[in-house]
Amino acid sequence: MRRNRTLLTLAAGAAAYPFVEARLPRLRRYDLEKNPGQVPAATWETSAWQLRILHLSDLHLWSRSHWLADWVASLTEFPEIDLVVLTGDNFADASGLEMLYRALNPLLKLPGAFVFGSNDYYSGIPKLPLHYFFPNKKPKLRNVPDLPTEKFRDFLTASGWSDLNNQVTTCTLTSPARQRRSAKKLTVAFSGTDDPHIGRDWAVRVPPTWGKADLRLALTHAPYARVLDQYAALRADLVLAGHTHGGQVCLPGFGALVNNTDLPLSYSGGMHLWQAGTVANPAPRVHKGKTYPLPNLKALASEAGISDRTPGGQTRVHISRGLGTSKFTPVRLACPPEAAIITITGRS
Repeated sequence: MRRNRTLLTLAAGAAAYPFVEARLPRLRRYDLEKNPGQVPAATWETSAWQLRILHLSDLHLWSRSHWLADWVASLTEFPEIDLVVLTGDNFADASGLEMLYRALNPLLKLPGAFVFGSNDYYSGIPKLPLHYFFPNKKPKLRNVPDLPTEKFRDFLTASGWSDLNNQVTTCTLTSPARQRRSAKKLTVAFSGTDDPHIGRDWAVRVPPTWGKADLRLALTHAPYARVLDQYAALRADLVLAGHTHGGQVCLPGFGALVNNTDLPLSYSGGMHLWQAGTVANPAPRVHKGKTYPLPNLKALASEAGISDRTPGGQTRVHISRGLGTSKFTPVRLACPPEAAIITITGRS
């Protein structure tokens, strides 16, 4: 009898754990160097700059997400953040707008940039988890957009954050004085796409400052190979994406079972070096029933004035495992929710 009770207790704990893990967010840290070999080792520390980026993605907020909204707002306790990047899927339903005000308002004092995902236009709908094992299946969406997208966009842009949905911009940011590094003004060139998962991405464009900027940053919600290949050809220093939830339910020791993109499962989350051509046949853009041809990478790079001997090009990509879940499946297993602070060190 006692043994049966023990087994029942263990079974109940195992069943409850994914719901608990989904409410245990963590903050990851990454350190990147931008072309350190260009500077003599003896002068690297004194001549370099640093920029620290807070990457947030896939909040999926709704009226019962007070705990997550408060956790995001608390990130202002980290004074070293220089730039905030938001890569989409912020809503679970329309009630999430108030939660987004609560979560992001403290961060709006910092420079920021954003792109949207499908759950910034359409609220989530229930679907079988098996749906995600068929990556070529058309995304299931509501008939019409039903979220307060424009109110949310205005909330962000009114505070000076850059809307990068199929847009480009250039900003001057300050790299604060840290350790032996002096404060420096940095030219940061931005490029972004709207959500590739529902075909809202256009062919990638870059601002005229792209080639000479201190840092080239790209934003997209869903890290599809066609988009990453374009940014690799354009030699972006870093692409920031989300969408995958890191697989959300993973097998310990194996990792993600699905990532809802055309990328290999090994690219379901974290920091990666992406080489153009990694996926042999990238999924094309499909929007409103029309299929668009893949961009010519060589022509794209040539138009932007990018040319070197690296075949195809490469870039770093950070794929956030995200902070939220669908409100219909509020679970995570071996894949806790996360935000990231990415420190980039370089030289003007």
